[in-house]
Amino acid sequence: MDSLSLEKDTLWEQLASIERQLQSVKEESLARGRKIEELKAKSVAKLAKAKSDTEAFISSYRADAEAANIGAKEISIAAEVKLSCVLDHARQQFRRETLKEVHARGFNLSANIERAKTLEEEAATLLSDEDGSANGSDSGGGEDEVLMEETPGGATPEDAAAEDVAPK
Repeated sequence: MDSLSLEKDTLWEQLASIERQLQSVKEESLARGRKIEELKAKSVAKLAKAKSDTEAFISSYRADAEAANIGAKEISIAAEVKLSCVLDHARQQFRRETLKEVHARGFNLSANIERAKTLEEEAATLLSDEDGSANGSDSGGGEDEVLMEETPGGATPEDAAAEDVAPK
């Protein structure tokens, strides 16, 4: 009986020890569960913050990229305008130099232009006189003499214009 009682006490002690271990494991398990939940909550919060930071970075990057594109377009337009102005200036400078060169060689076309204008006016006058004489009376060969007008030296107006254009 003593031995049974002793065995019973031993079993009760073992049972109590196992219950304590079980309770300890249960408490550790609950503590770990809480720790896991806390870590999950922190992970979700960190993930949400990282996602928010990433979205803010992407948004900022897109805005910067758009601003850079707009700036590049403005610079490109300004460069085109400046290039156009430079080209216009170069063309005008080339024209000025060409005119200076023409004048330096002795080409003065203004006299030829004036002469051509007076000839045109005379031709228009003669044509109008010719129309008037054809309607009114027939004068004969007087008009041929006027059209064959000569310049000083016996040359025709076309010959004189050619001489003025030739370099001196």
